[in-house]
Amino acid sequence: MTSDVRESPQSESPVVEMPRPNVWPLVLALGIVLMAAGAAMHFGFLVAGGCIFTAGLSGWIAQLLPGRGHFHEALVEPERRAKPVSAEPGTVEQLHPGRAGYRFRLPEKIHPISAGVKGGMVGGLVMPIPALAYGILSNKGIWYPLYLLAGTVLPGVEAMSADSLKEFQPALFAVGLVIHLVNSLVFGLIYGVLLPTLPEIPRPVAWGGLLMPLLWTGVSFGTMRLVNPTVAQGVNWPWFIFSQFVFGLAMPLVVLRWSAWSRWVAGAVGGLVGGALMALPAVLWSLANHKGLWYPINLLAGMVESNVGAAELHRFHPEWFATALVLHALLSATFGLLFALTLPKLPSIPTSIAWGGLLMPLLWTGAAFSLMGVVNKALQERVDWPWFVVSQFVFGIVAASVVHRSEKISVPPLSRQREGETDGGN
Repeated sequence: MTSDVRESPQSESPVVEMPRPNVWPLVLALGIVLMAAGAAMHFGFLVAGGCIFTAGLSGWIAQLLPGRGHFHEALVEPERRAKPVSAEPGTVEQLHPGRAGYRFRLPEKIHPISAGVKGGMVGGLVMPIPALAYGILSNKGIWYPLYLLAGTVLPGVEAMSADSLKEFQPALFAVGLVIHLVNSLVFGLIYGVLLPTLPEIPRPVAWGGLLMPLLWTGVSFGTMRLVNPTVAQGVNWPWFIFSQFVFGLAMPLVVLRWSAWSRWVAGAVGGLVGGALMALPAVLWSLANHKGLWYPINLLAGMVESNVGAAELHRFHPEWFATALVLHALLSATFGLLFALTLPKLPSIPTSIAWGGLLMPLLWTGAAFSLMGVVNKALQERVDWPWFVVSQFVFGIVAASVVHRSEKISVPPLSRQREGETDGGN
């Protein structure tokens, strides 16, 4: 594109050459989207997307031919144009090193983006260890997690028998391996890009966000599997873990707020407040999925009540409600007390590692759960989500550790960058 002002040979008035507007880029993008949808849904989408893609590309190329892609637009009259900006040096005081607010938003040293890519590669190599261990311990086969991953783009995996999933399937193995490698690199790159913009995390919040989802989910998962395995199958574990994440963030903030009181009081109050807030995501999920207000409450009672049946989870039962209320309050206060008492002994967590352990499980689990819900909803029921989140947690910690150990590069002040650009231009 050229924007030189020139005289029009017809009217002798100044004009500027502008690109001609066209709709072909949008048509091309629509074709790409339909082709991508066809790879996962139906061959008809792929054919229609290919035709639209070809039409969009042809139309766009035609617009770029000489004499067709630009037009001359006349400038407005001189009296209607914007007035030149007059500079007044010295009216804005510059911040200097040592003064409050200097380099407030722009860090002095950052990890390079390539460190995120390396972290994603290393984390992707370590992350399968818990998933493969789950496949062996659950007697579902070492290839089971990889085949489920392949099922996000290949239809028919959800209908395969348990014996078929134990056998080595070259096509499923290749597709699952490619998806895993791409996801590892993409999420590592996202982490490397986002890390310089992420704020510092207070030590209590970092430990609360990392420990509480793991401890609470581990206790609930293990207890339900022993006491009432049928009820455990009715738990939506991604939403359950998200509720524990809310608890892990809210409880430390209350503990910090009440730090002037004794640790016992601060821990108990923080646990009870976090427990009250933690219930909101669970209730909202239950109402949004038309399971009723009492569904998550009855599931909680199923941790200790072996007579809680799946058919009665939607109804109100006074004895189950009382059991769930007491159990929830007891667990919330207990975890809050344990956190407040052990917090002084816990070391500081580097911000890069804390963000890796907090951010990566949320991003990866949310993306996988949403994609399965759109492409192959039956796979959501075959994934053991607590083990899945543990694998993403391992990925986040390992990838963040690689990034943390990488060498930082200095970011020069903006004024120095502009001076260098000016010198280079001269």
